[in-house]
Amino acid sequence: MEKQYGMYLAYFFQALIGLNCVYAFFTGNLVGFFSALIMFIFTLVPYVVAQRMNIHLPWFVFFLIALALWFHTAGYIQGYYELYYPYYDKVAHLVSGTAVALLGFLGVVFLDKYWKMNLTAPFIVGFTIIFGMALGGFWEIYEFLIDTFFGGSLAGPMQNGLTDTMLDMMFVLAGSILVAIMGVFYFKHHRKEEITGSLSE
Repeated sequence: MEKQYGMYLAYFFQALIGLNCVYAFFTGNLVGFFSALIMFIFTLVPYVVAQRMNIHLPWFVFFLIALALWFHTAGYIQGYYELYYPYYDKVAHLVSGTAVALLGFLGVVFLDKYWKMNLTAPFIVGFTIIFGMALGGFWEIYEFLIDTFFGGSLAGPMQNGLTDTMLDMMFVLAGSILVAIMGVFYFKHHRKEEITGSLSE
């Protein structure tokens, strides 16, 4: 198997999450410590899934997941959400939207192979956008509930009004559309079956 040097980027951001976890522990920020620990564990999920299902995911899947989780971890523990508001928050939503949409794109292609649904390329591209927006919507509901019942998160309120929420969703949409456009260009030159070519039969 050809070595994917891009994986070092994923390892780098995983290490940063781990360092944030250690920093939070030694500064007595136990909530931040457990949050960072959970984020680090989440970065390991694609490795486990790839190994258990015997599939070969491209390096940028691992990288985007680690990057998105680092954005949220550092944003709360290092205070970047407040220090660089609103820019940091919007970039975080853009990266997260891209990562989630990419997972939706790959997920539906794999399910299409397993369940033999014979989905068309336009359907897969459309599903990618809807999936990204749906997960983005659930995240905004989560932020609302945290603010309502717990008075905010580590870095203060997670939402700052309707405009903030709508801008978050727009950046998630932008990330989802970006993945969809990449999907369109991919399908112009490849068959969807090529994506699952590394799956064991």
